[in-house]
Amino acid sequence: MKAIFKPTLLKIVLAFVLLVISSYFWRLYVMARISDTFPWGFPLQFYTAWGPCPPGDICSETNPLFLILDLAFWYTVSGFLVSRMARAWT
Repeated sequence: MKAIFKPTLLKIVLAFVLLVISSYFWRLYVMARISDTFPWGFPLQFYTAWGPCPPGDICSETNPLFLILDLAFWYTVSGFLVSRMARAWT
């Protein structure tokens, strides 16, 4: 179990790739359903913007806790994937 959470370059890169890909596809899905909402992050949306935005208003919000939780989630998923692939190759 400790090997799953031990940091390696492969796990870190895979976690970031999974975060970006899942966020991008979630963003496309939400934008297709709700035309004026633009989220980033999956399963938790750590950045959300909406529009149209009147001049001078702030039409976005960021939640750093959700970003940290998203990164932890995808790092855990990448740890399981890497350990599963390592067992399959041996």
